[in-house]
Amino acid sequence: MALKVRKESAENRASDLMPVIESIKAEGATSLRQIAAVLNERGITTARGGEWSAVQVQRLMGRP
Repeated sequence: MALKVRKESAENRASDLMPVIESIKAEGATSLRQIAAVLNERGITTARGGEWSAVQVQRLMGRP
């Protein structure tokens, strides 16, 4: 049950952040590292409250 809740939470967060990522890409960010940097500059934290890395952005963008 807990796994299901965590998975739903992650999917919801990903769907909430995708429009933000699309807007960052529209502003000219082309690499995962650039997207992570902009997310950090905007004060948008990861699900655990940390800073974004390129790998985390990649994983987020790869979610269904």
